[in-house]
Amino acid sequence: MVFASLAFIFVILPLFLAGDFLTRLAQTAAWRNIWLVIISLFFYLWGEAANVFLLLGLGVINYWAGRHLPGSRRPRLWLALFVAVNLSILFGFKYAGWLVTFLGLEWPGKLPSLPLGISFFTFHAISYLVDIYRRQIAPAETALDFLTYFCMFPHLVAGPIVRYAQIRRDLGRRGPNIELFSFGLYRFILGLNKKVLIANSVAVMVDSAFLLSRTGNLQAPDAWLGILAYSIQIYFDFSGYSDMAIGLAAMAGFRFDENFKRPYSSNNMREFWRRWHISLSSWLRDYCYLPLGGSRATMLVTARNLLLVFFLCGLWHGADMTFIVWGLWHGLFLWIERWRFLAERLEKMPDWLARVYVWLVVLIGWVFFRAENMSAALAYFENMFTFSTAPVTLAYYWHALAALAAGMFLCLLPDRYFFSPTSRQPGAYSAVFYGLQTALAIASVSLLLSVARNPFIYFNF
Repeated sequence: MVFASLAFIFVILPLFLAGDFLTRLAQTAAWRNIWLVIISLFFYLWGEAANVFLLLGLGVINYWAGRHLPGSRRPRLWLALFVAVNLSILFGFKYAGWLVTFLGLEWPGKLPSLPLGISFFTFHAISYLVDIYRRQIAPAETALDFLTYFCMFPHLVAGPIVRYAQIRRDLGRRGPNIELFSFGLYRFILGLNKKVLIANSVAVMVDSAFLLSRTGNLQAPDAWLGILAYSIQIYFDFSGYSDMAIGLAAMAGFRFDENFKRPYSSNNMREFWRRWHISLSSWLRDYCYLPLGGSRATMLVTARNLLLVFFLCGLWHGADMTFIVWGLWHGLFLWIERWRFLAERLEKMPDWLARVYVWLVVLIGWVFFRAENMSAALAYFENMFTFSTAPVTLAYYWHALAALAAGMFLCLLPDRYFFSPTSRQPGAYSAVFYGLQTALAIASVSLLLSVARNPFIYFNF
């Protein structure tokens, strides 16, 4: 189930809010946590009934491992064992079939279905165990506390990747907070509008471009317009989901960190990754890049570390060479930007030109990310860089073009003009922004009534 769906908006969300309000009357966080676990399992059962026991099983295993890790005689071995358990389950569901096919073998029987969110809750479990091993956090005091963190439906199936330290205090201190609830409601509505009005609207242009590429009828103008539309689609799709997740968590009394900070206004790729999918990039930095040595050694060692980490980043997104190449493409530019002469030139470059550079790098990377396979990606590139005077076919999708223009305007609008709440409430102009977003939300719900196709891109990962 997706947040931007009628079933969630009119069934799950009212149940969640009603139960949270009633359990709040008990004046103890434990009852609110129990209800949050129940509604989270119900949310997961709605679309993933066959895999809910996997989720619960992993929750119990990691809670038990976390409780016993500090007192173990060989904590490093204990950590390695349970990290391996989590990774082996992820590998079995997500990568084993692809690896067998890649090696030219045949998988015996039917491939296992990929549980929704397995990449995300695997990373949640690993960060929890590693932070206990590093003595950065104490283990969860009760199984209820850990299962509330691990199964919490706002971040369950598509992130953001939340660390236990971020919500540890909120687990036991979720008193009434009108400002936090108000902020959460606003962010949920904002995310819904970003997803439905912009991401879903430009999707038709993206799908048409890649369909034309498969049939050999894609011209260069359409190829560039299609991948530009995809850059807007994936950003507003995923940042919209993150907004809704942050909002739902806030309504439940939890404070999630921001996951996106307008990445397309970056002046270099290093800045892009400080703004794009922040929970993933910071997770890879803290649990992969820095343990490998980070950038403290020679440039060649730094290149090795960056390329290895972004190889893993690409592989995390999907079991296909296209995702691996996408990850290595970004890792390569992150390393190149560390060359002193290039770094100096990027700093002196006008903002508009630096952003053109970032957009070009990111757009080329998105071709690999969106294409079905490497052959399709190479065919799309051939269309992008083959001169043509043919008319722009995708221009006939006028509503998609309007959404694309609105999306690009919001992406490139200078920060001083952009409304971005820094506190847990919309700010001085809250009434205006609430009114505007509420009016747009009515339009979003109206569109959901008439549109059947409404997936979140990151539900595939």
